[in-house]
Amino acid sequence: MIHFFQSLRVSRLRVRCLQAFTVLLFFIASPTLFGDVYRIKKGDTLLIAVIGQPEYTHSVQVREDGKINYFGGDFDVAGQTVATVNQLIREFLVGDNHVRNPIVMVSPVLQENGVFVGGAVKAAGRYVISPETDIGLYRAITLAGGMAENADRQAVQLIRTDATQSVETYDLSTNRPYKNISVGVNDLVFVMPLSVVEVQGQVQTPGQFFIRGEIGIEQALARAGGPTQEADLTALVKVAKDGTLSEFNRSEQFWKSSESDMPLSSLSDGDVLFVPNIFKVEPIYVTGYVRNPGAQRVRGPLGISQAIALGGGYDVSADREEVLIHRHDGTTLEVVLKPDPTGSTPQQLPLLYPGDILEVKKKFEVNWSLVTTFAYIIIAGVGIIIQLAQ
Repeated sequence: MIHFFQSLRVSRLRVRCLQAFTVLLFFIASPTLFGDVYRIKKGDTLLIAVIGQPEYTHSVQVREDGKINYFGGDFDVAGQTVATVNQLIREFLVGDNHVRNPIVMVSPVLQENGVFVGGAVKAAGRYVISPETDIGLYRAITLAGGMAENADRQAVQLIRTDATQSVETYDLSTNRPYKNISVGVNDLVFVMPLSVVEVQGQVQTPGQFFIRGEIGIEQALARAGGPTQEADLTALVKVAKDGTLSEFNRSEQFWKSSESDMPLSSLSDGDVLFVPNIFKVEPIYVTGYVRNPGAQRVRGPLGISQAIALGGGYDVSADREEVLIHRHDGTTLEVVLKPDPTGSTPQQLPLLYPGDILEVKKKFEVNWSLVTTFAYIIIAGVGIIIQLAQ
């Protein structure tokens, strides 16, 4: 089965990898609604914050030569956007082995009073407050619409912009007593998002779940209500977010695990666990402009390219740039296929599950005979008009 699933790729439907976090933080920290509008100027003061690494949080001033100094590195930032400087700092931290996967927030320290709220909130952005207003952490999050569904309430970070330049982490779980935590002008509030894993196939309640860090296979099965009577626990398929596949055996007492398979028996952000049916091979339908349309019987999820291959490959009239996936629940996805000539960054495409339909559409073709006919009519009409005019 491993060979069968080698081309699968995990669907990246929701939230959040580190690059997505960086873009979100860039939006929050900008002095306008979007950071690419504002250009950094000489004399600006920049707050450089690294989430989870308070020792790298530092404020710097743009010198007359348009450069800043940050941990021994000189960066020419005058005239650059916040996003560009954000990327420069991130590459510097990674390249010099300071931080492996930094989440960087670069923000101009504005004279106008405001507070920045971002992360797993409903309306991330910058909110103007009065210097005399006694605003607390709870109220700052409320200004941003409250916490989102994927918010990690145990990891709410408050980045101070005062002389302390400190990064404070608070647990705002609902079972915790209320804390009066003051938020100063131009402070930054960041609510860390939870990870997302998915369990599909023969389980009681398939779907996505929010987790903190990692979760064991046994716990994931329990969160999905446990396996059904038709579940094949001897051939579980784990699809990692990078497309790596693992097939492994789990006894019927799925809640029991051994130390030897602990590295395998865990799911992290973006991973998918598929539980196949022990009794039957289920169909995935490939329709449209393929050479052999019809039902393709499989025992688990299937990648788009593999489904097309099972359907005999593209027909000569097939549209190779876009396909439709009709889910068994009635929803339809339009998937744009963007081939990467370098092969360095494989595209993450959604998976096909038993019962789904992959439709390959016909590519747009010019009807040259029709075009020729219209051209002849137009030319003839012009000729007649000229003769009448003469």
